[in-house]
Amino acid sequence: MTRSTGATAWKAAKYGGIGLLITLSLFLSVAGWLSLPTKTPPITGTSGAIQANSIAEEERVMINGLSQWTLTRGYNRDAPILLVLHGGPGAGEFAWFRAYNSELERTFVVVHWDQRGAGKSFDPATPANTMTFENIVQDVDAMVDHLRIKFGRERIAILAHSWGTLLGTTYIARHPEKISGYIGTGQIADMRANEAASYDFTLSEAHRLSNKAAIDALTGIGRPPYGVEATLVQRKWLTHFGGGITRDGRSVAQLAWTALSVPEFNLPDLIALARSALFSMDHLWSEIGSLNLDQTYTRFEVPVFFLLGRFDQQTPSSLAAAYFEVLQAPDKALIYFEASAHSPPWEEPARFAEIMTRTVKPRLLPDGEK
Repeated sequence: MTRSTGATAWKAAKYGGIGLLITLSLFLSVAGWLSLPTKTPPITGTSGAIQANSIAEEERVMINGLSQWTLTRGYNRDAPILLVLHGGPGAGEFAWFRAYNSELERTFVVVHWDQRGAGKSFDPATPANTMTFENIVQDVDAMVDHLRIKFGRERIAILAHSWGTLLGTTYIARHPEKISGYIGTGQIADMRANEAASYDFTLSEAHRLSNKAAIDALTGIGRPPYGVEATLVQRKWLTHFGGGITRDGRSVAQLAWTALSVPEFNLPDLIALARSALFSMDHLWSEIGSLNLDQTYTRFEVPVFFLLGRFDQQTPSSLAAAYFEVLQAPDKALIYFEASAHSPPWEEPARFAEIMTRTVKPRLLPDGEK
């Protein structure tokens, strides 16, 4: 090796090493920033001062022996209370509601709650035998009572998404005296029919588009019922074909980055969320596979609103609409979101907030607000 060649190699190694160090430093800086402690900011007015009578707080509540996390935000703490029952099971969703639909905080006191085994409430030491549908319904009751006492109300409203609609529909049928109204989006009717229809749509799209990878994967798992691993395969292709979590097929990475943009959510939370979703699915999926709300709960004593994505094939809107037709309630409405699949609050957030404010809120039962 000549002196010039050796010098060139030395310089390449030197600057290559510097580049690696810079890249590593940037990575560690970003990772550190994404892991900073979370905190919900106060609600402020146009002047920057904290909005009078607003509420913005994170709280841990002991619910049936387990510490469970809540985030409560509202411009006016005397507005109707809206408890959000997230999807999953185990998939806490407050970060996406905060990112896409914080406008709800202007009209309601919005309470996000990470359920037993979910998100910020996740504890790997949670006894597996306590992860049951009935126990989580009991948790809903305890949380509702906590909020009624805390805010001095007779009733609160429930907004449920996906898996949360199983909990919410069951709960309002059992405890109508505590509820001012129910809003279901990504509403489930019959789990067996739901999964079969979702699979059939996905396989049909795979054939229509001649997508061999999808056809092979879907025929490989076969029609439901199936376990968690096969469900994840089906959901992957469903999302790819625009019938899943969003119509535009936002990737997991895109959704994760959106979640990390809100001040109440960080990288450890994202990791905990992934772990909790698998933990909850493992313990609950087989149990909930036979639930059929449309044959169990058809008469309600509170207003019921279904806000459905026209293209939802994860919890097919056609099945939810058929359920809506047979249910009886003192007031009810079904509203379609024409550009949405499974998540109208995040896909058409402005319209979702408008419907909640102008259509739903005026039709809620009185909640004893101060």
